[in-house]
Amino acid sequence: MLYEYRCQTCREITEAHRSVAERDDAPECSQCGKHTRKIISVQRVHPDFAPYYDINLETGIQSKQHRKKVMKEKNVVEGYGKGWM
Repeated sequence: MLYEYRCQTCREITEAHRSVAERDDAPECSQCGKHTRKIISVQRVHPDFAPYYDINLETGIQSKQHRKKVMKEKNVVEGYGKGWM
């Protein structure tokens, strides 16, 4: 996860990727190298889905939910053949 830490000296915010178990292991400030403390910040949503045109469904797909809806409307089910992951 991405956590934010504020410097106790210069007030600069430093971001660091940490596991949940390591979230309290504060990094040094990226500006002055002094001690930082974890702050509670707003969660950022990073979309994991970009719109695309599905040639099999012959439709522009906007989201995962939209894809499911289109598949249901067209009475299409997703199937995986032997050897698919």
